Amino acid sequence: MTPEQKGSLPLQMEKLFYDLQDRIYADVVRRVKKTGEITSTADYQINKLLILGNSTEFIEQELKQLSQKSDPELWELYDKVLNWEYVRYKDAYQQINGHFVPLQDNQQIRQWSDAVIEQTKGDIKNITQSLGFTVDMGGGKKAFTPLSHYYQKYLDRACMDIVTGAFDYNTVLRRVVKEMTASGLKYVDYASGYTCRAPVAVRRAIMTGVSQLTAQINEQVAKDLGADTYEVTWHAGHRPSHWWGGNIYTKAELISVCRLGDVEGLCGANCRHSYLAFIPGVSVRTYTPEQLRSLEEKEQQTRNYQGREYNAYEASQMQRKLETKMRSQRAYVKQLQQGGASEEDIVAARARYLNTLHQYQGFSKKMGIPEQMQRVYMDGLGRIAPGSSPYYERGITNKRIPKSVDYLINRNLIESNEYKRKYNGITGNVKTDGAIYKYAKAGLTHRDGTNREDLYIISKSTGKVLGKNITSTEAFGVRVNESIRSAVKNNQGDLIGLHTHPDNTPPTGSDFETAFKRGYYLGTVACSDGSVYTYGCADQFASARIIDDTIEKFKKLIDDSGKKVYSNDREAHLAAIKSLGKDYGIWYETR
Repeated sequence: MTPEQKGSLPLQMEKLFYDLQDRIYADVVRRVKKTGEITSTADYQINKLLILGNSTEFIEQELKQLSQKSDPELWELYDKVLNWEYVRYKDAYQQINGHFVPLQDNQQIRQWSDAVIEQTKGDIKNITQSLGFTVDMGGGKKAFTPLSHYYQKYLDRACMDIVTGAFDYNTVLRRVVKEMTASGLKYVDYASGYTCRAPVAVRRAIMTGVSQLTAQINEQVAKDLGADTYEVTWHAGHRPSHWWGGNIYTKAELISVCRLGDVEGLCGANCRHSYLAFIPGVSVRTYTPEQLRSLEEKEQQTRNYQGREYNAYEASQMQRKLETKMRSQRAYVKQLQQGGASEEDIVAARARYLNTLHQYQGFSKKMGIPEQMQRVYMDGLGRIAPGSSPYYERGITNKRIPKSVDYLINRNLIESNEYKRKYNGITGNVKTDGAIYKYAKAGLTHRDGTNREDLYIISKSTGKVLGKNITSTEAFGVRVNESIRSAVKNNQGDLIGLHTHPDNTPPTGSDFETAFKRGYYLGTVACSDGSVYTYGCADQFASARIIDDTIEKFKKLIDDSGKKVYSNDREAHLAAIKSLGKDYGIWYETR
């Protein structure tokens, strides 16, 4: 079994627990939402049983359904292990002693498998009986609260805050959802006090069972075939202390060198390494010593991201951290939507998720490691961002309306190699950069001499056009058609928005707001005079009105002598965007 196969085994079970977590989130929000319809403390006391009652029955029913779904998954999971770890030695058995017992007839291995399945089921049952949330107890102290206590105490207090008028509905909803999603559904080991997210506990239980079963099988195979040597698997991104992967060891060396049996060693906590029976004269090493040295040298190489150096292990850990953050942010957005929160709160939460998504994509690309978004999307929440696209993609509403001669493109510049070079390195993908250049030229040429704009949605990964509108008749804007709407809906995380500005204006408030709502990886503006801007959004949502109003203020700024601070509108425009970047995380680059 490869480390990749071993690492993938718990995913389906983790997904079941994310589904459970989402249903509990939704149930809590549903109860808070009911409270939002009550106008007095007396009415709340009358309806309290209806709102908070039956929580115990709800939890028990959810856990029962989880058990019914998880049992078949466990049987299927361990059947894969048996096939990967035992059947693969059939040829070796026949070559050495001519006697291979088919899996269905091997009672010893079947007994081991059944025992490990029962052990894992017991571990998972223990996890489900110790679930709750980590909540703020006041004074900055946080504590684990079992689910039953959470409903009857913490949620009751939140509902009272609404009906007494201590806090408005949106404030309480944000607080409850933020704390739930930041905590995640937690498991506590009451004996030690150790807590972790429930899916993490499930993953650890399954990995422990898988390691035990594979060890039993491979040690039996080695014994049957008269060998005492094992090959330890190797994988990229391993922790530095697990340098021993890929080599051949005796059983004694597995213990002394690889620390088999130690929680920090081979097959310990979160370890994806396994050890396979290595039959001299039959088995072939996966990697030669020279290949292993080369692989380990690459593991120690570092790459820089935003001023910090990461080796392969540190990069993989950062990926996991960002994936956890995105799952939490996605759940936060989903529950705000279900709770009927204000559009401003939802858009801001969605923007924070998109910022993390873009950070994840940029980090993975810089580190040269593949994105693993399936770890995020296993939450089953579906498409979280963007929300409804604006009907028009418009620029600043009060900008100067120039004469038609001002719309003419600078054809000599746009046809030059100098202009083409402006698009080099926009995404780091030569094919995509070329596509942005191609369609920028096409849009400018098509709209030459008019106040109309063309819009293309381009795939970041392939450079293909996912959607477009090149027939809009709106001045300084693009009507959203079905092509654009479909491209945004079906290609989250892969969107580059490219549009033209006939009057040479840099990115506007509408451009930034649209990038937030649609989830652009990157926005590009191609101007008639040959100027090219890329832009994007980060930490916090800023509406078009905030950005455009700030731009207008910067245009009117004067110094102590009464002169304008900025020599022209474009300079003021870009200075305004730069200033807003400190608070809202928006940015631009002049190419």
